[in-house]
Amino acid sequence: MKCSIHQSPTGNRLTDAQLFSFADVAHLYDEQNPISPETYRKRAEMITPYFDDAHRQQLVEAIEAYGQRIGVSPAQKAATARLRDPRSVAVVTGQQAGLFTGPFYSISKALSAVGVARELERELERPVVAVFWVASEDHDFAEVDHAYFLSHQQTTQRVQLKHAFDSHQMVYSAPLDHSQIQYVLQVIQDDLPDHTYKAEMLQTLADCWQTGDSLAVWFARLMSVLLQNQPIVIVDPCLPALRQLVGPVFARTLQNFDVLQAKLQDAYDEVAEAGFEPEVIRDAAHSTVFHVVDGKRYVLERREGGHFTARGYGLDLDEAAWIRMAMEEPERFSSNVLLRPVIQDHLLPTLAYVGGPSEIAYHTLSRAVFHTHERLLPPLIMRQRFRIAGPGVARAMKQWDISFEDVRQPVDLVATRLLQDFSSALSAKVAGMKELVHHQLSELADDFAVYGPQVAEMVGRQGKEHESLLTRLESKIYRLAEQRHIADVQQLRRIQHWFWTDGHEQERRLCPLNIWAELGQVWFESLPAWGNYRQPAPYLELSVE
Repeated sequence: MKCSIHQSPTGNRLTDAQLFSFADVAHLYDEQNPISPETYRKRAEMITPYFDDAHRQQLVEAIEAYGQRIGVSPAQKAATARLRDPRSVAVVTGQQAGLFTGPFYSISKALSAVGVARELERELERPVVAVFWVASEDHDFAEVDHAYFLSHQQTTQRVQLKHAFDSHQMVYSAPLDHSQIQYVLQVIQDDLPDHTYKAEMLQTLADCWQTGDSLAVWFARLMSVLLQNQPIVIVDPCLPALRQLVGPVFARTLQNFDVLQAKLQDAYDEVAEAGFEPEVIRDAAHSTVFHVVDGKRYVLERREGGHFTARGYGLDLDEAAWIRMAMEEPERFSSNVLLRPVIQDHLLPTLAYVGGPSEIAYHTLSRAVFHTHERLLPPLIMRQRFRIAGPGVARAMKQWDISFEDVRQPVDLVATRLLQDFSSALSAKVAGMKELVHHQLSELADDFAVYGPQVAEMVGRQGKEHESLLTRLESKIYRLAEQRHIADVQQLRRIQHWFWTDGHEQERRLCPLNIWAELGQVWFESLPAWGNYRQPAPYLELSVE
């Protein structure tokens, strides 16, 4: 496997500023420069006193019990045990629990955390543990209930769980049944191309689900399998034993509602004043806390008289009652996107967070929640990104002399590689015809304008119809040309769809199943774990020949 690395902007303006001109936005990130080793030295010394032996013991015991349930590997067990060390710190990453692990960047995030943890452990001379946070408390199933893959026809196909979960239902608390699992596996059986390891992969997918499991547990098991040789801790924050450790965070958040809202407004204003669009829509009534009832979560919003009400559920209690509940039954609470990093910071000795473009951008708002709890943001590191050419695609690229650089942006390879001269000539001919028709119709409108404004309107409508007809004609002629070169067209479309699935970057759309079926589970062990945090925004391009 060949690997090349280059730096590339993410397309998120605020995140790109954090990556490439940190001094301009340092005030939005608590001056936590992610490419400075001194940032990590200072933070390690600052955060380790927050976590006493009792906290670490309860943390590790809860994760070990969870690890036994999901079947973690010896390397992952050993990583968990290292969190008992009072000097240990964590490089954390995480992702929503998507079907079949969701887009490939779930794997990218985990490997980034492993690589960065390894590098910082070497530099800081203390245990640094990679942690993957399974974001199971989300209640938007539409974001996680599906996956994309390339079918036999090399077209993008979407497979989706059949379910009717309540719109407030947390993924953590929504068990799947056998028929739901069988349906999605049958779709993969029928429509994923037949490769050497397809049957083995399907068996692993089936084995990783057990009766009563939620999508979050199935996701965690699959991640554990694909990362079995990596020293990474997989943790679900909704575990009751872990919720017990962060009850005071929920209580303080509600108790300091007014302070928090003032700081949030300041944070939103500062982001806007710096010339950026805030990543999260402002909801001034939202306490950043949810109330959980039977696995469903409801926004806790502030009402007059110091009361909080569970929006959409109706329970209304005074502040003291909610605070008491948070301390006594913390599993009945959940965090929103801005509070989540603070919960994480209180649960784990977070040295750094490895995230994607949106996460790095919204932490500028979460900063207000950190400050309310008298803490600073962790340094934020952009995850590694992958662009992978499997053996078949790599051979086709070589045949057509197509490089990774040629596919870093969406491109019509058929038009640029196979039918370039024909396409240019056809486009020029049709453009000339459109211009001629437009000129003739304009003359007609001018010559007969005396008969009223209706003439111009009718000519305008006719012009649009002619332009549409010529566009359709161009498309039909182009398709006829494609049909004469069908084998070549299919090969080029395969490359195109592989790297730009429905116009989306490969790792942000495709789940790992195509590459898993072609190369096998063992191939994932060969994936690089990038650790050079001094090189921001890395893009790794891998060619498997």
